[in-house]
Amino acid sequence: MAKTIEPPILMSRILTFVLAASIVVLGALVGVLIKMMPLERPEVFFLSTPTRSTNVIIEPLVPDYNNEIAVNNYVQGFIREYVIARNTLTQNVSATRKNWIDIVETWSSKDVLKKFRDTIIYNDYTFNDQPITFDCSVNFDSSKFLSTRQDNKEYIVPFNWICENSGGQTIQKNYKIQIRIRSELDKKVSDVVDNLEKLSRNPLGIQVVEYTVLDGANDPLDSIISD
Repeated sequence: MAKTIEPPILMSRILTFVLAASIVVLGALVGVLIKMMPLERPEVFFLSTPTRSTNVIIEPLVPDYNNEIAVNNYVQGFIREYVIARNTLTQNVSATRKNWIDIVETWSSKDVLKKFRDTIIYNDYTFNDQPITFDCSVNFDSSKFLSTRQDNKEYIVPFNWICENSGGQTIQKNYKIQIRIRSELDKKVSDVVDNLEKLSRNPLGIQVVEYTVLDGANDPLDSIISD
């Protein structure tokens, strides 16, 4: 006689399987949320729709720098991301270059961008087919990060720059950067419309218009780290 499973036993096994699957899915969701943290700043997007008119209309969307939430959430995250992108170096030269193009070049004024492009390491990574590569990371002291000056558009950002060359030599230096920002949308909107792709990567049009290394130190990207 074929063996049969009693209904209560079958139901118990089904419930056990469903419970186990739920735990696996829940664990995966928790893992994804952990990787997404911390959510440092909200991302702002423009949504465009097809229109019969050939004119592009962009309404200025300027953050209120006197609003504590705007400063803490968006501006602080913007500056943190900018400093990290500018000073992070990896063995993957293409990834470092892409980071500079997508963030630093998009978020910098012409003057700041020129100084950035004049640095030793930028030129080595950009024009040398086999540059001396490093692993450099940026660490912030959360208790000292981002003090504000003047009209809430100028910030002092201290950070620790940790670099390791291919020989395993590790160098750590403390830097203090003075950053001043402004919104490009404060200017004539027509000045921004010509570069919609750039605007899509930086919806509020905020740019770094001053980037100064304080305390008499050289720019980290003008450092020469022996291989």
